[in-house]
Amino acid sequence: MTTIPLRVGSLVLWRGEKHKITRILNLQYVLCINQTSRELDKIPVSEIKPFVAKQLDTTPKIDLSDLTEKEWETANNRLRIIQSLLDLGPNCTEQNVANTAQKHNTSQATLYRWLKRYRDSGKLSSLINRRRADKGESRLSKEQDKLLDLCIQRDFLKLERPNVRQAYDDYLFNCKKADLQPCSLASFTRRVNKIAPQAIALHRYGNKQLIGKHSPATGRFPGGTFPLDCIQIDHTKPNVILVDDRDRQPIGRPWVTFAIDIYSRIITGFYLSLEAPSATSVALCLTQSICRKEKFLFNIGVDASWPCWGLMRTVHADNGPDFRSKSVDRACHEYSIALNWRPLGRPDYGGHVERLMRTVKTDISNLKGSTFRNPEDRGEYDSEGRAVFTFDEFHKWLTVYITKYYHMRTHSDLNMSPLAKWEEGLFFGDEMPMHGLPDIIEDERRLYLDFLPFKKRTVQRYGITIDNVTYFHPSIARWIGVNAPTDDNKFIVKYELHQIQYIYFLDPDTQEYLEIPRVYRDAPNMTRFELSKIQKHLKRKGVQSIDEQAIILAQRELKELEESANKETTATRRMRQRKAQAPKAVAHVSPTNNTDTSPESTEPDDWETVNAYDDIELDM
Repeated sequence: MTTIPLRVGSLVLWRGEKHKITRILNLQYVLCINQTSRELDKIPVSEIKPFVAKQLDTTPKIDLSDLTEKEWETANNRLRIIQSLLDLGPNCTEQNVANTAQKHNTSQATLYRWLKRYRDSGKLSSLINRRRADKGESRLSKEQDKLLDLCIQRDFLKLERPNVRQAYDDYLFNCKKADLQPCSLASFTRRVNKIAPQAIALHRYGNKQLIGKHSPATGRFPGGTFPLDCIQIDHTKPNVILVDDRDRQPIGRPWVTFAIDIYSRIITGFYLSLEAPSATSVALCLTQSICRKEKFLFNIGVDASWPCWGLMRTVHADNGPDFRSKSVDRACHEYSIALNWRPLGRPDYGGHVERLMRTVKTDISNLKGSTFRNPEDRGEYDSEGRAVFTFDEFHKWLTVYITKYYHMRTHSDLNMSPLAKWEEGLFFGDEMPMHGLPDIIEDERRLYLDFLPFKKRTVQRYGITIDNVTYFHPSIARWIGVNAPTDDNKFIVKYELHQIQYIYFLDPDTQEYLEIPRVYRDAPNMTRFELSKIQKHLKRKGVQSIDEQAIILAQRELKELEESANKETTATRRMRQRKAQAPKAVAHVSPTNNTDTSPESTEPDDWETVNAYDDIELDM
């Protein structure tokens, strides 16, 4: 009960004993008779407690939010019917009830039942028809119930995701096999609908959907409290088809690697390529993020400001092998950058860069050659036929988009532009102290080389061999047959993917990189992607020993095969474009002039460049 009726005849509790009110004296006292001793007591109203009979309360608990409008309307109608009887109080007679029942065309028993419910509880909801106490409970036998649950668990909750009808057919077969009466399809469906959404997500879709849809995401990303505190990095394929420079024919979609500052949402760097994501993509993106951008903007012809540079405190990435490479890991440790990976199966930990990539894809969707989000959205649009952007043109478009549009528009989470937030964090921080301008990297070329992939090699009399290509320079002659001062006795050799003419030998004494040229200086240059394709071609032909002469001859052979073909394929055009754009990607960190790598050498340099075979180009 929610109220204590203070009227003559009401039962109350005082000092642990049951009393019955016989008279209302005033606002402070009532006169009661003790139901045990039959003595008359004057009781203060402030000390009265409700008397609850010790009997099982079978009144079902009602959730008000679960009541329908029709049920509320029914309860109000019944209250209006019995209101006149309630107003009579103890003076209500049987004749009054009979007259009311006749007036409203109902039985006296029903009115007495409504009166008792309302007087006992004082709640409007007590006038609603009581629901079945066993509603929703199974009426099957224990054996039937156990088999039903087993079949749902085994035949419905599985990764093949059968529909309810298919699972029910399996259930019917099992019931027949067990000689049990099956339930109806409706009952089977109701039991399926009672399964927790978390269990359905886990067993029918996997742990990824369980975490993505049913795990809490109320916290904040653990980082990004000031500029360059933490950046997130990831790869994506923009929804746009590119064309080659020569014939303007489709070459497919590029790849782009983005790095975003969590605090300000400013894009610290990106790397556009026709190659699949690799450790080199990560290295070039991080290099651009750390370096100043003026030289890069000048090289691609964009007149814009991109005032973002400096070493970040933490790089946050997913668990791909391109982010877990030794070259990236060592370079990050060298520059005191913490390299953290998101927890397995938790894409929400990369939410900032994921949102950036979705935003970029959405803004690209109105470009010519767009592939849209999916085939349904694309409809009959001819993405390849309407493609107009070359690699360089799209590279420039993306740079302008970042510097003049994305950085300038208001970000919904920040209520200001990313560039304004970046400046605020550097100069006008409220929550954190002002950090000022980030430090500038003195040797950007060295930074670039430190992030490059590397191999471990010894120095032989013929030089150093990488991918069946031999390199030598007199500056490494003193290391011939000498063990490196490392655990494996090998030297670190860095290499670039866009050319095979040079490698970079890390001198253990000076800790400087020496540029080591290829022995066959007159051999045509190529990317390491072309070199890999040539070596696969030679292996298919059964060549056992692959040397540089075999590589040169295979390059000529493939060139002749291409020229004899009537029509280039998309892969051929893409390979040619890869070869053309790869050197441009590192133009802003290339040395301004080449000097002799051996400062002690005073002899004339006999290693002059020979330009033979310049007319040979491998278009693959």
